[in-house]
Amino acid sequence: MDSLTHLVLGAAIGEAVLGKKIGRKAMLWGAIADTIPDFDVFASPCFSNAQQLMVHRGITHSFLFVVVMAPLLGWLFSKWFKKSEVSWKSWTWLFFLGLLSHTLLDSLTAYGTGWFEPFSSYRVVFNTIFVADPFYTLPFLICVLIALIAKNGSTKRLKWNKAGLIISTLYLVFTVVNKWHVHGTMQESFKKNVQSANASVPEGVKFVTTPTPLNNFLWMAYSPDSSGYWFGYYSVFDKTREIDYYHVNRNQGLLIPYINDPQVKILKQFSKGDYCMTTNDNNDVYFNDIRFGQMGGWDKPDSAFVFSFKLNNDEDNSMALDRSKIKVSYSEAISSLVTRIKGK
Repeated sequence: MDSLTHLVLGAAIGEAVLGKKIGRKAMLWGAIADTIPDFDVFASPCFSNAQQLMVHRGITHSFLFVVVMAPLLGWLFSKWFKKSEVSWKSWTWLFFLGLLSHTLLDSLTAYGTGWFEPFSSYRVVFNTIFVADPFYTLPFLICVLIALIAKNGSTKRLKWNKAGLIISTLYLVFTVVNKWHVHGTMQESFKKNVQSANASVPEGVKFVTTPTPLNNFLWMAYSPDSSGYWFGYYSVFDKTREIDYYHVNRNQGLLIPYINDPQVKILKQFSKGDYCMTTNDNNDVYFNDIRFGQMGGWDKPDSAFVFSFKLNNDEDNSMALDRSKIKVSYSEAISSLVTRIKGK
């Protein structure tokens, strides 16, 4: 999830655990505790563009990191703040909940979280919420801000903080239930309108659903066949369950010149094999991780992919990997997104 969401969640946890003992400072330490796993971004300059993808949400988002760091940080803080009379156990509980909530929340998005690092590079993905969802964060933020302003130890402070935790948790439950509903609807339409009519799409093939940016109402689905992927979009406000799917070629041949490059191997691992290759008028080759969809794909099937990497050869003929920037009017993209969310 985005940094603001982690700060808000951490602040609420801090208040719930230590608010009665150290007042508003509990929110500060809770926010920091929930942000610590993302400190892995500071290591980015030490790695290539491709390696950075695997480093982020890696070891610092693992259960091992939580189990080791929570008691260690708890011990350090109990020593640093002896006058607060907060026990090692209480500090440890604060950091344990902060670190663990960060890891669990991130795993709900499409990026993938390394729960089992360093023993396994497998990334856990549930695809129930977009990495930034204002419907989750904003109500939570309002509740926490009201609690922050309220007097230390007051009933109002306790109630608003608790309200924020309850409302945000209920929204996460909603996203899980909503995904279950949407996945069933989209898969049924896919089997009826695409799979049954296309021999290259076998029974039991992978079918993935994930929410589109900034909401949990418009969803994207994709499923592979022998030559590429089928994409479709569905809003919970659509009047029909008949979904229009379109096909994107994988263009595997474009990857042949780079197939043995270490960075490309990392890209393939990160994408979990869900990628397609594209080229432009200048014959530049792009590796597109399709899991994150296309910016505007709900309107234009030829829209640019969000996670796209340009594969270039330097002067010494070694491969250079560059993250592509999406050339799109964000105001127009948001406008079309809102329109599509409303249903058709």
